[in-house]
Amino acid sequence: MEGAELANTQTREAYPIAVDNFGLTSLDELVGDLIVYRNLEPITRQLPGLKSARHQLGLPAPSVPRKQETSYAQVALWILEQAQERRNASVGELLFIGDTLSGDGNTFQVMRTLRSAAEASLDNGELVGHADDAVLPSACFIGNEKAGEPEHFDADEETGMFEANRWSQLVDWIRWAQGNGMRLDERTVVVLDLDKTAIGARGRNNRAIDVARLKGLYRTVGSLLGDKFNAALFAQHYEQLNRAHYHHLTGDNQDYLAYICLVLNNEGLDCTDLLERIEDGSVQTFEQFVRYAEVCIAGGGRVSEAMRQAHEAVNMAVALGDPTPFKQFRREELVATLEHMNNLADDVPAEERFSQEICITQEVREAVLWLKARGCLIFSFSDKPDESSIPHPTRHRGKLPIHKAKTHATGVSIADHLRNL
Repeated sequence: MEGAELANTQTREAYPIAVDNFGLTSLDELVGDLIVYRNLEPITRQLPGLKSARHQLGLPAPSVPRKQETSYAQVALWILEQAQERRNASVGELLFIGDTLSGDGNTFQVMRTLRSAAEASLDNGELVGHADDAVLPSACFIGNEKAGEPEHFDADEETGMFEANRWSQLVDWIRWAQGNGMRLDERTVVVLDLDKTAIGARGRNNRAIDVARLKGLYRTVGSLLGDKFNAALFAQHYEQLNRAHYHHLTGDNQDYLAYICLVLNNEGLDCTDLLERIEDGSVQTFEQFVRYAEVCIAGGGRVSEAMRQAHEAVNMAVALGDPTPFKQFRREELVATLEHMNNLADDVPAEERFSQEICITQEVREAVLWLKARGCLIFSFSDKPDESSIPHPTRHRGKLPIHKAKTHATGVSIADHLRNL
């Protein structure tokens, strides 16, 4: 099932907000190479990343912290300090622009309480932060467009959180931050989320990202299972397990979910027993699932050689603590994502574009460029895997990195309002 088919499974209605097409651009305009993906190593070679931070901060090896972990915020702040040091500036203020409270909001809350690297210490391996009344001047915008509802935002001065149901309310957020005394200058670092924020805005255009991901996933599973691939069964398992109820097993990680559904699609394995073990709690974690699959395959489960090799690669990656074990899927996701950028004509209706083309969010674009013009440092941290963002030197020959690929910028212009701040 290809991306267009997936997109067409929902009835399209006219988008209830008047949005415009602002032509082609790329993420490169906003952040350049100041991007950190899942492995916590900056794309730019001029800045150190996790490998250097481990020694400086006393972090354990070899696992890579995930966005919901305190150590992720610690490493992120350390990288930002290195970037500011090269600009002869310090981290004096912190801005976050994202789309999820559990991911972006949680990282923001931890980071704003951390001491600088020069002051930070570890107490029995736990991070020590500021006193409760000494947080970094900071503000976090969480956007999730609900175009069918009246405009609304919630702003909490105590937590620094600003939740909005319009991306155009970035103007209100900036005004609110200024009203709380933030200077928004060269001492300000802006952490910009990418997926479903800078591109594929949540509530408006995020389905296009999901379509591309599923397109890459279906291609991967189809290549491994061939004519034995049961697409209907795969969709059933994917929908069933892609819920918070199963996060203990999937870790809310698409690599884990994709591999689990792949294994369950193998007719040579006893998947009924495996599903029962998941439901009764006998298999509680992804590591346990991989071990169970290993026993089934080693015990004579009838799987193809391609499937056996895929399992061995995942099994080895899990043993090494790699949070992106299903790399074959992620490399296909990169190709599918590029196929859904600048893939539609300029005059396509907004509702069709939002379901099939991954677009730059114009409101985010204008807000970021306004902040950049004031001297703020713009830096992206994304939990997106490197393998689905940066081309493999041989397998993706001729392909662009996601942040260099041009696509349409769409949304509501807030430039005039920004000029009046």
